[in-house]
Amino acid sequence: MSLLDDIKAVRDLSVPAKLPVFCLSQEFDAKYSDLTYREYISSPQTIIDAQLSVMDAFGWDWAWLHLDDTLEFEALGVGVAEGGENVVPCTAGYLPFDRATLRSLRVPDPRSARMPLLLDAAAGLRSEVGDNKCITGRVAAPFSAVTLIFGMEPAFLAMVDHPDLFTDALAFAEEQAISWGLAQIEAGCHAIWLGDCNASLHLISPDHYRRWALEPCRRVTEAFQEAGGLVFLHNSEETLRGLRLQSETGPDVLSVGPGLEISKAIDALYGKQAIMGNVDPIAMLTDGSASEVAAETGRQVRLMARGGCILNSGECVPREAKRANMHAMADTARQIWEIVGPREE
Repeated sequence: MSLLDDIKAVRDLSVPAKLPVFCLSQEFDAKYSDLTYREYISSPQTIIDAQLSVMDAFGWDWAWLHLDDTLEFEALGVGVAEGGENVVPCTAGYLPFDRATLRSLRVPDPRSARMPLLLDAAAGLRSEVGDNKCITGRVAAPFSAVTLIFGMEPAFLAMVDHPDLFTDALAFAEEQAISWGLAQIEAGCHAIWLGDCNASLHLISPDHYRRWALEPCRRVTEAFQEAGGLVFLHNSEETLRGLRLQSETGPDVLSVGPGLEISKAIDALYGKQAIMGNVDPIAMLTDGSASEVAAETGRQVRLMARGGCILNSGECVPREAKRANMHAMADTARQIWEIVGPREE
């Protein structure tokens, strides 16, 4: 089976021949390549070279082209602060959340602003590795996109005080997410990382999630799937109730945040929803020892032998993560899967 066959087996809740092993490691990737983050995102070729380097060194089964949370919103006029050592910070100048501003917005061309950085990196990586790695782009899901365009506090207040305005903002964000995600699939991405962290249940209630976030996210997911792309949904969710709600959007694989015991997620969603997760990027990959990472990785891989799972970090891995720990995660996952995975006939 090919890697994409294995990912599709996971999606279909089966046991893959080889366990896909991912890591949310872009900040670490830049440091590994002796780059500041600003240097890492300075050109498509820099990104391509860095991703090829870490895929070769650690054997990750994907290239995660997240880049930064502001990529698609800078083109709308949202203020963006430049980054140095770290990821470009979230919006430094939100748009006013009013009817006049929303009426003035138009979905930007997907090749506007900094978006070609991602599109050209995706095309270059696809040319280099073909289908041997899962080239994964990124889009903010509509609910989180509204908070990134207009700011968290104004968005949350609008849900209560101006629900019609919030509804229309969601419709705009949905249109843009679909447009920009489809452009990434056309450029060569096999999958889209659909980020909706501001719609996790540590920020909004289940009722608000169902009213505001679920259906727009589902429609974006369906659009990408109809175009042949895989959808990996990430809310950094740490409650079973939240994961169950998010699974109703229909993602191919649902990411589990680092604060939830992975066995509980596997038990709760077994036979219903494919999941990925959730090695802790701080407690394990940054602050832990290589032996601790190996033990935790081995434990998680054994749990995943039931099928329907991908190994991943539960959240973004910082620059300060230890190289030995990253090797321990990648290498242990392969070694343990050789023991607990399906036997070749």
